Amino acid sequence: MLFNLFLSVPLLVGALSFTEGSQAPLGPFKAPRLGTRENLVSPHVADRDNLPVENLPKFIQIPIDHFTQKASARFDNRYWINATYWEPGGPVFLFDSGEQNAEPLLPYYLQEYHGLSATMRLAKRYNGLAILWEHRFYGDSLPFPVNENTTAGQWQFLTTEQALEDVVFFANSFAHAGSRPLSNSSDTSDPLLSFPVHPSKTPWVMLGGSYPGIRSALMRIRNPEIIFASWASSAPVEAQVDMSSYYKAAERSLTRNCSADWVAITKYVDNTLNGTNETAIVNLKFDLLKARLSGPGGNTTGADGLTLSQANKTSDVDAASILMDPLDFYQYYGFQASVLPFCNILETQNRTAAPVEAGLVAQFGIDVGLKAFLTAIAELDYDSIPGTPDDPVQDRSWMWQYCSEYGFYQRGDPNNLLSIETSFLSLELFQQQCNEAFPQGLPSSPQVGNVNKYGGWNMNPSNVMFANGEFDPWRTMGLASIESNAPQRTPSVAVPACNTAPSSSSASSSFFGITYDNMVHVSDMRVLITPDANHSDFKTVGFYSPISQEPFYAGLGLFQMALDEWLPCFEK
Repeated sequence: MLFNLFLSVPLLVGALSFTEGSQAPLGPFKAPRLGTRENLVSPHVADRDNLPVENLPKFIQIPIDHFTQKASARFDNRYWINATYWEPGGPVFLFDSGEQNAEPLLPYYLQEYHGLSATMRLAKRYNGLAILWEHRFYGDSLPFPVNENTTAGQWQFLTTEQALEDVVFFANSFAHAGSRPLSNSSDTSDPLLSFPVHPSKTPWVMLGGSYPGIRSALMRIRNPEIIFASWASSAPVEAQVDMSSYYKAAERSLTRNCSADWVAITKYVDNTLNGTNETAIVNLKFDLLKARLSGPGGNTTGADGLTLSQANKTSDVDAASILMDPLDFYQYYGFQASVLPFCNILETQNRTAAPVEAGLVAQFGIDVGLKAFLTAIAELDYDSIPGTPDDPVQDRSWMWQYCSEYGFYQRGDPNNLLSIETSFLSLELFQQQCNEAFPQGLPSSPQVGNVNKYGGWNMNPSNVMFANGEFDPWRTMGLASIESNAPQRTPSVAVPACNTAPSSSSASSSFFGITYDNMVHVSDMRVLITPDANHSDFKTVGFYSPISQEPFYAGLGLFQMALDEWLPCFEK
């Protein structure tokens, strides 16, 4: 999760004005973040008095190394508990925050500030205990300080296995059923003793979206004695180094003319920058940079200081990546809300002509199409949309994770005739940036087998619901993938019997889950009931759909039907 938001578009040049004689700003390359980090505005001070319950952070001391040095040093891992609806015997609902500081999620997922959360709705329905869990190496759950000085010897403890074992250790630290609870308050001095919810006697249900969705599925497979059931939303369970498929999902959602023009212009820009005509290269870079620096209504003041000399110093990948600006917010908003306005300006040449079905390039040539494309970028001014600052801790920690185990390098594929991503974003470039960020300790390529050993596309766990968005770029790595190299599995809303894997008798086996029509990434973990100032722009998205309430209720309803079937068989 990447830049101002969660999208995986490498924006390498900032929206900065140039002064004469300065060099074009080349920001650090930011390889693709999985896209789950949620940038939420903290409740206003006055609103905090209206939160339904106060949840103070709790900490548990966890071994830094679960496997070879169990008696060695420990660190404090942070979590929160809401016991508002808990009654003895009720299940535990563990919401996993994944690769981010978990604290900003607290009001929205454990206190239901400005909406409802799946975790708390389930806790209310089943008299359960709700927990928000923070991942090691994020937020305040740091075994070591995370910065440019973190050593390879320290990074070695940020692995899929260590982080999954954290959940096992945490769950096993709770008291057994039969122990007398001290209180049912969420503000107890030691929740591990206060709540007799040990997983041997109490069903633990794990919820997560995107990377936490992966973890929710893996925990059910890896430790069924700990996690009884899981809701894995938008979980890209098939780790791959090469994820050129990311932008295929976006391309599929485009209108025919917009897609044709985007493909043609991407090819033209790549071919020009790969060519030998230095004048054409410099002029094209200048035009691309000027489009990003300009604003609506033909306002070019932001590019007043831009010169051909500065444009010439801009790298090919930085310049070509500007074509991806219109997809900055696609991952959560989808085509209609985030990309359609761009396509409308492009295809009508800034509302001066009627669109043509074949696209501008096919009808009028590349010059007309490129000019309209750059005008649309300037008119919508994506680069000026406010966002929250990057968190250097979570950015660096997640970079280690994808560089070491997950890959997901969202490269441009020059062999894809419908590619809308520049081919300058290559696998070699992604790996180079990983190696530069971590000179020691990384494998030569991400060890995706550490993740895929649990089944990847072919996993077939019991008691797990998989949810996906139809046009989610991460669906390409999930069970509902329709990519040519995927097994072409299909979701079924028929609830499987408890502790029974869905039937896998055919090559195109089904799995238990749902694909939300026209939706994108993680649209179902909470719902906004009434729009408010904290949800008024692109900053405040993630783990829910900002454009539709239906996925929340559809996913919650189906998972409740499943739990109604599964929970009665616990311990049987």
